[in-house]
Formats: sequence, structure tokens, C-alpha cells
Amino acid sequence: MWILLIIYLFILSFYLSYKLKFKNYKINIKELILNDKTSLFLTLGTKMGVGSIIGTISSILIGGFSSVLWIIIFSLIWTSIVYYESYYGNKYSEKGIGGPYFIFKNGLNNRYLAIISSILLIILYSFLFQMIQFNTMSYIFINTLNISKILLVILSSILLFITINLSIINILNIMNKVVPYMCIIFICISLYVVIINFNNINITVLLKDLLSFKSIMCGLVIGIKRSIFMNEILVGTTSVGAASDKNDINISTKYQILCVFFISIVITLLITFLLLIYLNNNIIYGTDYNLILVEMFNSLLGKFGIYFLLIIYILFGFTTVLSGYYIGSSLIKYIFNNKIIINLFKIIFIVSCIIGIIYKNEIIWKYTDILIFIMIIINSYSIIKLVIKDDRK
Repeated sequence: MWILLIIYLFILSFYLSYKLKFKNYKINIKELILNDKTSLFLTLGTKMGVGSIIGTISSILIGGFSSVLWIIIFSLIWTSIVYYESYYGNKYSEKGIGGPYFIFKNGLNNRYLAIISSILLIILYSFLFQMIQFNTMSYIFINTLNISKILLVILSSILLFITINLSIINILNIMNKVVPYMCIIFICISLYVVIINFNNINITVLLKDLLSFKSIMCGLVIGIKRSIFMNEILVGTTSVGAASDKNDINISTKYQILCVFFISIVITLLITFLLLIYLNNNIIYGTDYNLILVEMFNSLLGKFGIYFLLIIYILFGFTTVLSGYYIGSSLIKYIFNNKIIINLFKIIFIVSCIIGIIYKNEIIWKYTDILIFIMIIINSYSIIKLVIKDDRK
């Protein structure tokens, strides 16, 4: 299933790149700094979860270090898809709210698919993604601070209760303040470790098996799949993020492409270098990636590394919760504007997060994979139809 999807996305990305002629990929950093960054921080908040860290480590341990290069290469290839997602997300948005619903409703006049895509997005991102997020965070807190699940459920419930009582404007304002510090803290500490241990980094490891049988058969597939997950290609979060600021459509689309560069290159390479340093003096046993992550930061930074990891998990987790609630609640309020349905969404949102703490996420990942596959097919259909529609004008 995923092999066919990868081939499909590969063809689609080159088709859209041909349409763009690569002219919209140039990013003027100075121009972006001077503009409103709401969409940038919202998108980073949705995509920079703990999964970005765990996912990179799991990709390397399953597919080898060359999978990192495949992640980067194909993340750059997907930028044409990201461009059109954000372009149409901004173009067909209403009152600062965008996403697949508005693309289908305003762009293609297809309310049926608009409703279906919105329901799937809410289930996928506001419920399933939050389950996975809380499951990963709970593991770290339980195994490093010896916090009981009951206490964690109580603390999480308080956090979630505060979150669901925030207005959409307040959520965006918090994201604007938290996300920059989150990124700066992670980059600074990680760079510090990389710099003081630079002699222990063997970069040739990334290249030596790039074209090996294992890399092509395993690393390539794992790397591409991880690239799709990290950038949330055609899931709908990109089009939602692109519509959330007051910038013109050109700036908004470039912010989304900048997110791809930042997450797929900067974050991925930092985690890769940290793992390279760790493996220089340590041997990994087992496939418990959460445990490996804890041991890696403990080995590199001592007890401070554990606290640093906890802080990062809190910040990443908090922004993911905020963005998950923002996406779901904004769509529910716009489409239904019914207090009963809104309150029902709040209850399911909280329950989903708590379930993530209590139960393991293997089953959740199974359904998440299926929904992502369906979302990609549906949303790519809208992009193709709109590109063809624009060509006929």
C-alpha cells in the first residue's frame, strides 16, 4: 500500500514542480522576518512534536543512517505539494480559517468531500495524533520521574481543561510565544553537544550505505515514509496553517516551505548527529525507541539531559495539543456552530488524550496509517483538480 502511495506522490510532486517551474521556491529570509509569523508558528507547532525526534531515531535504527538522506531528499521533492497545499489553503480560506474543507467547498464547490475531509482531519489530528503524543510523553514521565499513571492523568486533565477553554485567538497568541523559544532551546542545546563532540561524528556513515541493497530496500522506504509523516503531506495541517496569518498568499506559502526545510533538514540532522555521537561509545539493545532516546540524552548531557528532554517533551507536547485543539475546534465551530457538537468535541478530545496515556499505541498507529493514506488520496485529488482548473483560465 505504502509503496504505491510513494510512487504516486513522487509522480505528483514532479508534475506540480513542472507546473511551478521551481520559481516559487526562493525564500527571502529578511522578507519573512518582517511579516506576521502566525502561520509559521502554528505549522511548526503541528509538525514539531515528539514524533519528529522519535521518528528520526526509529528510521535510522530500522533503515540505517542513509535513511536520513532519503528523508531530506524526498522532503525537498515534496515542497511542490506543500506549495500548492498552502497556496490553496490560503486562497480559499474564510476569516483566517482554512483547510481541506474550504478548499473543497470554495475551490471545487464540493460540500460532500468538504465534510468528509474535515471529519477525517479532526479524527486523525485532533484525536489519533493526540493519543500517540500523550502515549509517548507519558512513557518519558513515568520512566524518568516515576510518576504514576493516575497522577499523570490528573495533571493532563487539568492541562486539557485549560486548553479547551482558550479562545482561538488566545491559542494562536500562545503558539506565537511558545514555539520560537521551543525551537531556540532545542537547537542551542543540541548544537552545543554537537560542537563539543564534533570529533566523534563520522559523517561518512551517512553516505557509505546510501546505494546499498539494505538502504534501497529498507532505508529508502523508511526514509520516504518518515518524510511524509514529518511534513504531514496532504494531511490538511499545511493548508490550515497557511490560512492563519494576515500575510499575502506569497509569504504564507513560503512560510510553509520554510517549515519543511527546518524540520526535515535542521531537526533531522541534529538528531542524527546526536545519535552518531551516542553510538560512538554505546551499543543499542532492543527496539524501545523512547528508552533509547532517554539513554542517549542521559549519556550526552548527564542528569541535565533528562531534564532537558522533559522540557522539550512538555513544550513539543503542549504546542501539539494546542494545535490539535485549534484545528478541530475551529472547524467544528465554523461548520456546525452548535454548542452541543462543540461540547461533544471537547469531551472526545480530552478522552482521546487520556486514552493515549493509559493504552499502548500500536493499534492507534494502525488506524492512523490508514487514515493518512485516505487523506492523501482525497486532498491530492483537490490539488490536481484545482491546478487543472487554473490552467483552463
